[in-house]
Order: sequence, then C-alpha cells, then structure tokens
Amino acid sequence: MQEERRDSKRVKIEIPITFEVGRKTFFGTTANLSDDGMMIESSFARENIRKVLRRLLKAKECPVQVNYAVEGKQFSRRGMIRHYHLNFSGGESAYRLSFGVWIPKLRMRQEKGL
Repeated sequence: MQEERRDSKRVKIEIPITFEVGRKTFFGTTANLSDDGMMIESSFARENIRKVLRRLLKAKECPVQVNYAVEGKQFSRRGMIRHYHLNFSGGESAYRLSFGVWIPKLRMRQEKGL
C-alpha cells in the first residue's frame, strides 16, 4: 500500500475559476482544496489542449495563475502545476484535463471559511 504524501486534508468543493498558462486564459472548476493547493478540472478543444500541453511538457512544474471569487471577493494566486491527467472523450470539448496546483500557504479553507 502506498503511503499518504499529502501534508493537509482535501476538501471537496466546486468553485468556478479562470487560469492562465503562459499568455492564454482558460476556464475550469476546482474539484478540491487543501492548505497548499487545489485540484482543477477543465475541458478543452483540440487547439487549446495543444497550447497547454506545450507548456506542461517543457518543465517538471508549470507556472499557472489561478483567479476565483469567494463570497463576492476576487482572488488571484500564483502556483505551479505539479501533476496532471488527460482524458480524451471525443466531441467538441474532446479533452478533459485534471491537474494539481501547488500554491504555497494557500490556507484558503481557514481564511475563507470553506
């Protein structure tokens, strides 16, 4: 059995977000939050997934800017995509990307009462 590597508990919550990879902005939703990051899920058309994958494949960790609103307040956080999973399902939004973003000292759960 594999040992737990997480430093903090995950809380399942969906928050609409935008995220910037390079100079491109995309839409997604959080799947869960922790004290040091979030899991984001997003759907992509073929031309957009290529733009994101180019960045992801260049380095072990990919810089990302995550923007979201909680209780009417806007937030913007810089982080690093540390891992990702890509699914192909066909159709217009043929690609589903789930990725983990490490955001040091996010502490969003305590600060925002989530």
